[in-house]
Amino acid sequence: MAIRALQLKFRLPLPRRWIGTRQGFSLTELMVVMVILMILMLATAPVFMKSNQRARQGARELVKGHLQRARSHAIATGNATAVIIPDYAAGADLGGKMLGLAEVKWVATPGHSAGSYQITQLLQRWESLPGNVLVMSQAASRHPRPTIMEQSLRSPMTISRRSITGAVIVFSPTGQIVSPANGVMEITLGQGKVSGGQLTATEKNGGKVSYDVLQINRLTGRARQLDPP
Repeated sequence: MAIRALQLKFRLPLPRRWIGTRQGFSLTELMVVMVILMILMLATAPVFMKSNQRARQGARELVKGHLQRARSHAIATGNATAVIIPDYAAGADLGGKMLGLAEVKWVATPGHSAGSYQITQLLQRWESLPGNVLVMSQAASRHPRPTIMEQSLRSPMTISRRSITGAVIVFSPTGQIVSPANGVMEITLGQGKVSGGQLTATEKNGGKVSYDVLQINRLTGRARQLDPP
């Protein structure tokens, strides 16, 4: 009898207030959730903006530092020294992303284009630009003038046993830039990604690509920041 009574006890129906009868959220509840999400997005947006700004500032300082170290090394040792930037064909992990410093020599042989430079000795480990910042091409940044990545002169190099080419900014032992030989030298820096050997900008402001411009003085190797056109 005790067992049967216990079974009957557990078969009693639950009170109606315990039974879930709701089938979804009301319009008011959905709007409240959307408002909360919007507040969270607005609160976190400045954090992302500051992060991007810090990355671009770090990239500018890294480029400036490499230029000055290359110049100082060329003057001190009497050997031509270059800042090198791998082409986009080197892949997403290298193209436009890494900066190197190396001694170079002038090459004028049948196996090389006339007036090319060849790396003879790397002077330090490769350094990566911070965040998603890359050295940008004229096409990707839509900059009105050619950038360092449009210079035709390229130097062969090896990174992690991979044979690639890259743009070079060469300082002579006098401390002056001798390559590229002509034209205004500008480096553009911005957020982007490399795929299939092509660079695509990923940061825009009002429909225009957002980027920084560094113009390099040939005599001193110093880079000053310009406002994008």
